[in-house]
Amino acid sequence: MITQKYIVVGAGLFGATVAEKLSHKAPVLIIDRRPHLAGNVYSHFDEATGIEVHDYGSHIFHTESDEVWDYITQFTDFNNYTHTVNTRYQGELYPMPINLDTINKLYSQDMDATSAENFIAKEAKSDSETEGITDPQNFEEKGISLVGRKLYEAFLKGYTEKQWNTKATNLSADILKRIPVRFSHDNRYFITAKHQGIPVEGYTKIVENMLSSSNIETRLSTSFKDIESEIPDDTTIIYCGPVDELLDYELGILPYRSLRFETEVVENSDQKEAVINEADPEVPYTRTHNFKYYQVHRPEVVNQPTSILMREYPADFSKGAEPYYPVNTEESEALYQKYVALAKEKYPNLILGGRLGAYRYWDMDVAIKNALELVESLK
Repeated sequence: MITQKYIVVGAGLFGATVAEKLSHKAPVLIIDRRPHLAGNVYSHFDEATGIEVHDYGSHIFHTESDEVWDYITQFTDFNNYTHTVNTRYQGELYPMPINLDTINKLYSQDMDATSAENFIAKEAKSDSETEGITDPQNFEEKGISLVGRKLYEAFLKGYTEKQWNTKATNLSADILKRIPVRFSHDNRYFITAKHQGIPVEGYTKIVENMLSSSNIETRLSTSFKDIESEIPDDTTIIYCGPVDELLDYELGILPYRSLRFETEVVENSDQKEAVINEADPEVPYTRTHNFKYYQVHRPEVVNQPTSILMREYPADFSKGAEPYYPVNTEESEALYQKYVALAKEKYPNLILGGRLGAYRYWDMDVAIKNALELVESLK
């Protein structure tokens, strides 16, 4: 029989934060069905090269929150990596998000900020009028109305259609509330991030440190169903997995997008940055990662001729696959809320949390902040 007062299901950053904070006042059991800690931020160091490989795609820690930064830096030091991204379109690299350099290169111009802003506004207005777009009804119409067809087709259309495996005209205009266009040369990806970097000992080490308390028991390769019969009725459960799976898909499958990854070791790679977005529709993957460039605190790793590249492919989701991105629509939200009600009825002491439990795509800092707020509410 399980004796801990709290059970946390899922050892990603949300679950680890909850477990660490709760362990200060009571024993905690944390489980994960994967054979490793850290969820999708799990990483490992390649023995031959010393490169930290992010096994589920690149993760760059960034936050505007001092509270989150003060919390996470108890468990790790970060290097001073600042994330920049280029998008490859028709064989050329362009800064992304769109900035003044992107615009000038695509249009073969040399505009200043004011001229570029006026130019894009005119492009958007002209293309919208030409195509009769007055009230954008889908992703494509919204994109054209914001930046014009040329920018939209270069950097949004192909990438988005690959990501969602459907035509942009089938996607809601609500997905594209705004396009971050900068009329400056600033190419920082996370331009508002007060704190940013990569953990010097790797992401997995953070979670190991968070769960090092003697008041925390960790069980890997263990699902909730494996231990359900052992749980006393008065135990509080924080469940960070998919709620439809928890309830055996009784109401149907919540829609997600999934991913698959291909990794290879390459000598003298042409890619001299950590991430390149692939905008062309004929390229089947959306991003190429070169992990050594995150290790700015280890020049011997960055400067070696060997790289570890990872190509990231969007994938359809089906029951049993790994869910990555919730497909948030009015219909999926309504189904999720029905599952929330059903979970509360079946498991009165269960709290849904984390990216999967909340059915939300959260950055790492948001997951940690929500975990801290949850623990505070349990007091």
